[in-house]
Amino acid sequence: MRAGRSWTLRLAVLLAGSAVSGCGGTMSLDMNYSPALYRLQQADQWRGIALGVAKLEDRRSWIDPTNPESLGYVMQQGAFRFGLTYDGRKYVPVSDLVQTLFVEEFTRAGVEAKAIPKILTKDNVADTVEAGRQAGTAYVLGGRVLVFEIVNETGVWTVTSRRSVTLEITLVRVQGGDVALDSNVSLTDRQDEGMGVRHSTNVDRLMNNVFRRVVTQVVEQVTAKLALAPRDVDVRITLVSR
Repeated sequence: MRAGRSWTLRLAVLLAGSAVSGCGGTMSLDMNYSPALYRLQQADQWRGIALGVAKLEDRRSWIDPTNPESLGYVMQQGAFRFGLTYDGRKYVPVSDLVQTLFVEEFTRAGVEAKAIPKILTKDNVADTVEAGRQAGTAYVLGGRVLVFEIVNETGVWTVTSRRSVTLEITLVRVQGGDVALDSNVSLTDRQDEGMGVRHSTNVDRLMNNVFRRVVTQVVEQVTAKLALAPRDVDVRITLVSR
């Protein structure tokens, strides 16, 4: 009898979800982020090298230029769109969120990082160099948001959730204007959720599992380049008479 009631309840949940997905609307979901990094042991290697972190260009398919709120969407279910609320800001644009967390994580890793309020990619290196000069940084990090989403794949009786992040990362050296790093960092977490999963759980896994690992990879790649940064060398030769 209990088993029968259980299946009846599950069917009701699925039908309710189908009914909701047929309606339109938006919702901003609360999110929290747990820092991934700490001061790295090799931080002294890039001491004095300032890094500018620009906004990444959002190239996701559902961005609507006429609707600024769409810059904050991370999930679509039927006609519903879901964004994120961070630090009291609803539908925070994903590009702004990524920039904020990048600056915080690079700082924790021991990098002198500062935000540059411009969208910069590898297609506008000259603008990137100028932005770096104005900000007083030796390097500027820019790029694009290609994927940043939660997708619920609904089967007959089960739901599979997929959380994905793909960022195009470009690191430009201000002196000389050369591209020191041009890389794509991509991670996906896919899990069978049985009869369903809470939106809050999906958001937590997107930010504190997938995105945290992406941040770690980006910091590792960028700091490896900073550690190899050319520096001014003061060479002094002393002649010793015999």
